[in-house]
Amino acid sequence: MALPAPAHATAGPDPRSFRDALARFATGVAFVTAAPDGQPAGLIVNSLTSVSLDPPLVSFSPARNSLTWTRMRGAGRFGVNVLGRWHEPFARRATPAGADRFADLDWDRARSGVPLLTDALATLECEIVAEHPTGDHWIVVGRVDHLGISPDVDPLIFYAGAFGALLPPSACGPEDTGALRASRHSASDASKACTVVWSTARGAASHPSSRGS
Repeated sequence: MALPAPAHATAGPDPRSFRDALARFATGVAFVTAAPDGQPAGLIVNSLTSVSLDPPLVSFSPARNSLTWTRMRGAGRFGVNVLGRWHEPFARRATPAGADRFADLDWDRARSGVPLLTDALATLECEIVAEHPTGDHWIVVGRVDHLGISPDVDPLIFYAGAFGALLPPSACGPEDTGALRASRHSASDASKACTVVWSTARGAASHPSSRGS
């Protein structure tokens, strides 16, 4: 049942605080692809989420003003490539609008026609079944037809505006068990890169983050 709309809109948090709060929720990173008119196109997103097990549904949220998604949706299908830690240079290069996201990239065309990376942690081939305009983004829902899973277990992580990687317990000292290491690369100034280690035992975020361009 739909909830009634409030009679008067209430003031929400300022955009900067909103982004900062949601950035405390660590996510994976995915390269969503399609082949409109047979030409490969793609977006780096961290808004990928599972929606349903039966039927198998996933969703992601590209920006409403994304010219790339405007082209991609015409294909009726999309691929999901879950990125590993070794994809960090590619992800940083491919995130800005207008980037050539398939330059020097190893990929194949799947049976459904969507481009899939040859070294992704996992791949999904999806049919678009719904698209909902919500705020300044779309919520795109896809039904998974085929998938592939790599034996690799080293995901690329996005947290607090930075790419990073999980630090396995075997690599931690006694005081750092369960830690997460992030290679912090500012999107605006890559020269300020540094390495940060923080422990998941010291606190946990509770709100999801959404990204796509």
